[in-house]
Amino acid sequence: MLAAACGVAGLALLAVRLRRTHLVIRVHGASMAPTLTDGDRLLSRRTDLAELRSGQIAVVLSPRPTGSKYLIKRVAAVPGDPVPEQVRWVVADDVVPDGRFVLIGDNTEASFDSREHGYFHAADLHAVTVRKLERQRHGR
Repeated sequence: MLAAACGVAGLALLAVRLRRTHLVIRVHGASMAPTLTDGDRLLSRRTDLAELRSGQIAVVLSPRPTGSKYLIKRVAAVPGDPVPEQVRWVVADDVVPDGRFVLIGDNTEASFDSREHGYFHAADLHAVTVRKLERQRHGR
C-alpha cells in the first residue's frame, strides 16, 4: 500500500515538473508549411537563448498587437551568426548581436518574421519544438 502511494506521488511530481518544462502548442496558419500545418500539435520545451540553435523551430511571443499570442518560426541565426541576406534590409548589422536572434517561416510567402520585424529578443523566446505530436484520430 505504501509503495503504491509513493508511486502515485512520484508520478504527480513528475507531471508537475514536466508542465513547468514542456508544453503542447497548436499550430495556427500556414507560415511553416509544409513542415507544419494548421492544427498540428507540437511538444515544446521551455528554453533560453543560450540553448537556441539555428535550424530549430522556436515558439516566441508575437510582437503583433492582434492575432495569436505566439509565433512559430525556424531559427535562422543566433547571436554571433551572420545576419541572413533576406533580413539585412531591416537591420543594420552584419552579425546578430547578443540577446537577439533571427526567425524566418518555412513558407516565406505567408510568414510574418524577421524579414519584416527585424530581430526577436531573448525575452520573447518561449520554447523550442521537441517533436510534432501525432494527430488524434476520432472514432477509434
